[in-house]
Amino acid sequence: MYFKIALGNVRRSIRDYGVYFLTLTFGVCLFYVFNSIQSQSVMLALSQSQAKMLVLLNNLMQIFSVFVCIVLGFLIVYANNFLIRRRKKELGLYLVMGMNKGTVARILMIETVMIGLLAFAVGLGLGILVSQALTVVTANLFMVQLKAFEFIVSFKAILLSALFFGGMYLIVLIFNSVVVSRYKLIDLLQGDRHNETLKLRSIGLSVVLFIASLIILGCAYALILDNGFVMFTLEFTASIVLGSIGTFLFFFSLSGFLLKFVQSRKSFYYRNLNMFVMRQLNSRINSAFVSMTIICIMLLLTIGALCTGLSFGQVLAGDVEKTSPYDATVYVYDTQSLGFHLTEDFRSQGLDLDGLAREAADLDLYDLAVKIKDFSSPEVIATMQNSTSHDVGEMAIDFLPLSQLNAALTMQSKPEVTLAENEYLITYSMNAAESDIFKAVKEHRELTIDGKTLTVSQPALFLQLQNFSAYGNFLTIVLPDSFFINKIPASQSFNLNYNGSAEEGDARLNEMIKAYGQQTGFAYNGVTRAEMYEASGGMKLILSYIAVYLGLVFLIASAAILALQQLSESADNVHRYALLRKIGVEEKMIRRSLFTQIAIYFLFPLALAIVHSIVGVSAVIQSLVALVKIDIGSQVLLVGGFLALIYGGYFLITYTSSLSVIRDRVQARRLE
Repeated sequence: MYFKIALGNVRRSIRDYGVYFLTLTFGVCLFYVFNSIQSQSVMLALSQSQAKMLVLLNNLMQIFSVFVCIVLGFLIVYANNFLIRRRKKELGLYLVMGMNKGTVARILMIETVMIGLLAFAVGLGLGILVSQALTVVTANLFMVQLKAFEFIVSFKAILLSALFFGGMYLIVLIFNSVVVSRYKLIDLLQGDRHNETLKLRSIGLSVVLFIASLIILGCAYALILDNGFVMFTLEFTASIVLGSIGTFLFFFSLSGFLLKFVQSRKSFYYRNLNMFVMRQLNSRINSAFVSMTIICIMLLLTIGALCTGLSFGQVLAGDVEKTSPYDATVYVYDTQSLGFHLTEDFRSQGLDLDGLAREAADLDLYDLAVKIKDFSSPEVIATMQNSTSHDVGEMAIDFLPLSQLNAALTMQSKPEVTLAENEYLITYSMNAAESDIFKAVKEHRELTIDGKTLTVSQPALFLQLQNFSAYGNFLTIVLPDSFFINKIPASQSFNLNYNGSAEEGDARLNEMIKAYGQQTGFAYNGVTRAEMYEASGGMKLILSYIAVYLGLVFLIASAAILALQQLSESADNVHRYALLRKIGVEEKMIRRSLFTQIAIYFLFPLALAIVHSIVGVSAVIQSLVALVKIDIGSQVLLVGGFLALIYGGYFLITYTSSLSVIRDRVQARRLE
C-alpha cells in the first residue's frame, strides 16, 4: 500500500521532482566518468611514466570525489528540505487521515529511494557512454595514440559511485525522518499561507551593513591583488575570510533596503507588476541570504577553476617545444667544489658522448658576485617574489661565456652573436624581467666586472638555455670568454641533440648516467624533451580534469539550489497569482513578472561571483606573470559556454516548470 501511495505521489509530482532528478543524474554521471579514468589505460599507448601519471590522476579524483560527495550530499538534503516544505499541506492531510509520522516518513523514504534509484541508473548509463568519449580526450591531452577502441565499463567506478551515492541517501533518509517528526499538524496544514520573513531588520542597519560589506570586499580585493595568490600566508587567509564575510553581509543586508530603494523610484515601482515582483523577490532574498552566499562562493570556485585550471594546462603543454629546445640536458648544481669539468669527466669514464649526439655543447654558469637587486627594480623583484619563497633580491645573477652562448644558439638554429671586450649581452626567458631588460638596453646601462666597465649590447635575447619545465632563464648576462679565465662555474650542464631517434637517445643517455654513477658514486640529473612532453601532458590532464570536475559539480549544485528554491516559491505563491488573474491582470504580464523574478534571483549571486572571479583570476595571473604569459581568452569563452548551457538551462527549466505549476494549481483551484 505504501509503495502504491509513493508511486502515485511521484507520478503526480513529477514536475516537482524534475530538477531534483536531473541534478542527481548529472551528479552520478560526473562521479562515474571521473572515477573511471584509470580503466581507459588499456586503450592508450602509454609509457611507464604516463601510466603512473594516470594512476595519480585516478587517486586524486577519488580524493576530490569525497569533497564532491559532500557537496552533492548538501544539495540532496537541501533539495529534500524544499520538497518537504512544498508538500506540507499534503503531509498534513496524511496525518489528518490517521497516519502517524513514522508512516509519513516511510512514504517519503520510498519516494526518495524510487527517484534516487532511477536517477542512479540513468546517470550511470549516461556516465558509461560519456566515459568512452573521454578516452579520446585523454589521448589528446596526453598526446598519445589510441591502440584500439574497446567499450570499457569500470566496475570499480560503479562500486565507488554506489557506495558514495548510498551513503548520501542514508543521510537523506535520516534527515527526512527527523524533519517530519518535528512538524506540528497546524504548521503542515497552513504551511503554504505565509511568506518567510526575517524580523527586526531595520532599513538603517541594512544600509550600514551593505556599505560595510562593500568596504570589507574592497579590503579583501586589495589584499589579494597586492600580495598575489600565494597560499598559506596571513594576507591570503585574511582575503578569503574577509571576502566570505563581505559576501554574506552583502546578501544579508540587500533585502533590508532593496524594496525601499525601489519604492523610492515610484515611476518604476508602480509600472506593470514591478511592485509584485519586488515584494516577492525581497521576501525570497530575506529568507535565503545564507544559501545565496554559498551559491555565490560556489560560482566563484566554478569560474576560477575553469579559467585558471584549463589555462595552466594549456600553458604547460603548449610551450614544451620552447622550454625544452634540446633533446636532453644533463646538469649538476653547486660545482665549485667538484674540481672537474662535467663533459670532460664523462669522457674520462669512457662514455661516448660523441657517438650519442650529433650536437653537444657545454653550458657553464658563473657567479660573479652580482645580485638581482643590483640590476633589477624593486617592482620587478616584488613580482618575482609572488612566485617563490626565496629572497629574490639576494639571488645571484648568472654569467655565461660568449662561446657557450653561440654554441647554444647554433643548436637552436639561431644566428651567433659577437661582443667587444667592453660589451655584455642580456638573455632571458621570463616575462618578469622584460621591463628591466628593455630599460637597461635603452639606457646603455654600464656594468663593472673585475674592475672593467662594460656597456650593454643590443638587442637582448629571449633564449631558453636549458631544458626545463617552464621558462627558467630570469636573467643571464653574457660576457666575453676572457672574463672567465681561471674561474670555476657555479653550475655545469651540457645540452644534447641525438644522432638517432629520441627514444633510442633517451635510453642510451639514461644508461650512461647510470653507469657514471656506478663508476664514480656521483649522480647527475638529466632532463629530456620526451620527459617534458610526458610530464606536461600529464599535468595538463590532471589540471584540466580536476578543473572541469569540480567546476561542473559546483555549477550544477548552484543552479539546482536556485531552481529548487524558485520552484518551491512558485508553488507556495499559487494563490497570489490566482488573485492577479481575478483582478484582471493579463496572462502575458504574469508570465513576464515570473520571468523577471526568477531572472533577477539567478543573476544576483552570479553577478557578484563574476566580480569576485575577475579579482581572483587577476591575482593568479599576477602571481604567475613572472613565469609564463597566461591567455585566458579562450577559457573565458568556454566558461561562458558552460554558464549559458548549464546555468541558463536550469534557469529556463525553472521558468517553464514554475509557469506550469502556477497554471496547473490555479486550474485545480478553479475546479474545486
